[in-house]
Amino acid sequence: MSLPARQPLTSESNAARGEDRRQHRRFTGPFDGCRVDLVETPIRIYDLSRGGCFISSTHQQKPGISLTLRFDLPEAGTITVQAQTLPRQSDFGYAVRFTSIDPDDAMRFQLALTRMEEQG
Repeated sequence: MSLPARQPLTSESNAARGEDRRQHRRFTGPFDGCRVDLVETPIRIYDLSRGGCFISSTHQQKPGISLTLRFDLPEAGTITVQAQTLPRQSDFGYAVRFTSIDPDDAMRFQLALTRMEEQG
């Protein structure tokens, strides 16, 4: 049995409607993970939400870069997402928005975030 193709994680821009862009609850973290490239680079994730996260890093990252992230969530295991870097930069890292996720990972990710919401 084959899985459906990766699902895009896009929605109408809240900024275009003049609203607060943050439409999802943020979970402070930290969460451990890695950036998957030629070499897996360990990362520390903060402000995790259904739409993206902030990656702690001493290296600057240009906006619009596509990357693959893998991170561990309590009771969900390892989640892999496709992401794109955002213009938000700081001396401590960069923000990404999630662009696609495998349907099985999406289900486990949503369940893990719902459980964290319920825990306060």
